[in-house]
Amino acid sequence: MQRRRPFTFLELMIAVSITTMVAAALFAYAHNVSKSWEQILRERNRMTELMNLDRAVDAVLANTVPFTWRDDGNEKDKTFPFIVADPNGLRVAYLHPIHNEVEGGIRFAEFVLEDDKLYLKYTDRPFFDWDQAWERTQQVLLAEEIAELRFLYLDWNDDRDSDWRDRGLWLDQWETADSERMDAPLAIAMKVVWKDGHSHVWMRRTMGNSYRERYGKWTPLEEDKR
Repeated sequence: MQRRRPFTFLELMIAVSITTMVAAALFAYAHNVSKSWEQILRERNRMTELMNLDRAVDAVLANTVPFTWRDDGNEKDKTFPFIVADPNGLRVAYLHPIHNEVEGGIRFAEFVLEDDKLYLKYTDRPFFDWDQAWERTQQVLLAEEIAELRFLYLDWNDDRDSDWRDRGLWLDQWETADSERMDAPLAIAMKVVWKDGHSHVWMRRTMGNSYRERYGKWTPLEEDKR
């Protein structure tokens, strides 16, 4: 039987080099696959957050309606608007599908930013503060790692001498009880800024606030103004 000659040192070095190159290529491939998978997961989670936010915006902002109610305390004869709308927060009433006859068709909700998390808190009864909502309060986590929440509100300039393009006014604060204003903004824009720097803006027209229509009881425009 012919004996196999031993490998030379050069042959061993070549074999080791090839093995090392193959191992390095496999490691690089596995690393790239892992990074790609992590990126896919991040994008999937981000898309899930955006979809949750989009559903909340459609449910709340697009169905926002003016709502007034009376004080249960000392000022029982005074009517108050149920809306708190400032640059960093929004509390409104909005129309909601009726699931049973007890809860009714109106929700009272607020976008709340706490500990870098964005929640939608809501109840089926109006209140002056959340302590009055008791056990009827529910909340939904919409997004995490949020750095900032901003709102803008569209108002209407009644100056008929101004150009149509100048009659829409974006405000960072909506007038409410202090000016005895009972209506809702014509539209609401909400901007969410994440901690990693990316942001997204939603803008929705509110319900029952067109030029010729209003939600609830209202007086039609005079014939010469229609």
